[in-house]
Amino acid sequence: MTNDKLHIKILIAPLDWGLGHATRCIPVIDGLLQKGAEVYIATAGAPEKLLRTEYPKLKFLHLPGYGIYYGKNGMMWQILRQIPGIRRHIWTEHAWLQQTIRQHGFHGVISDNRYGLCSSRIPSVLISHQLNLQLPSWSRIARPLVQKVLYQQIAPFGECWVPDQASEANSLAGRLSHPKKLPEVPVHHIGWLSRFKQPEKPLPRENPILICLSGPEPQRSLLEAQIMMQINEIDQPVWLVRGLPGEPVLPPVPAHVTVYNHLPSAQLQELMLRCSLLVCRSGYSSLMDAFSLQTPIACVPTPGQTEQEYLAQRLEQKGWATMQNQDTLNLKTLVENGKKQGQNKQREVPVSKLSENLDRWLKSF
Repeated sequence: MTNDKLHIKILIAPLDWGLGHATRCIPVIDGLLQKGAEVYIATAGAPEKLLRTEYPKLKFLHLPGYGIYYGKNGMMWQILRQIPGIRRHIWTEHAWLQQTIRQHGFHGVISDNRYGLCSSRIPSVLISHQLNLQLPSWSRIARPLVQKVLYQQIAPFGECWVPDQASEANSLAGRLSHPKKLPEVPVHHIGWLSRFKQPEKPLPRENPILICLSGPEPQRSLLEAQIMMQINEIDQPVWLVRGLPGEPVLPPVPAHVTVYNHLPSAQLQELMLRCSLLVCRSGYSSLMDAFSLQTPIACVPTPGQTEQEYLAQRLEQKGWATMQNQDTLNLKTLVENGKKQGQNKQREVPVSKLSENLDRWLKSF
């Protein structure tokens, strides 16, 4: 089957751990729509609210999320306790997909880190930058087993798309996306997946600090509470985006702070292009957005989330960003250090290979 003058129906489903998986699906959805595919989106909760804002005319299917709860302390133990539930959810969503294919006649499925959404009946793609999971130092003995299980989850997919560069030295994800041994399925490094693009005429940087909150609860709220206690120490305008799509109530803030519960992509892009510094989590999608716009960045990794801790440390070591841990956060110092770091030359944005991979994949049907 080719995609010439044929009606192709694609299902795309992002993971629900925070909003990053949903936002990085936006360029994939845009690419599919530009190539004439009919796109259905399978999700629920906050990712659904965000994507419905971006695509009010697309069709949505209700697919419950994993409902992972990180807890205030001991996040790795919290995740380990939830593994049986995660495995059951993977089996459930796999069965859901088979039924949904029969009902809607999808020609292909693209899953962002949802390991149950693969099928032997239609081409299926997994989007993931996590080919080499970062585990706490105390769990080193379990790493070979964890890696084996991870690749077993990837194996049923037709191929894996890694949103990073092929060269580890200049990559954003480092060893996360460049394991010593790749999965057996075809792996394609497609470049960064950002919903944002540099405008033809760059906007001049202004004075405000942009703070973007994101990620699973309760850590999102815990970081917000710390920032609210310290925000008066920032002696310049602040734009605060809370990462709560669909929330109708705005909290009271000081006069120099402008607060938004959520912003559509176009408005958020404008703020990221105009701000002097972005303060955010070191989630991979947030980093891809910031680096794609060459926005100076200061990171506060989610406590106990080893991937974010690794990424923040890597970027600081390379001189590409500055970071502080949440439990010792000093917002004023973080901003001062971030603005100094932002004076350094920003990295060049790599050429995206998303379009050519979409073309190749669609023509293979």
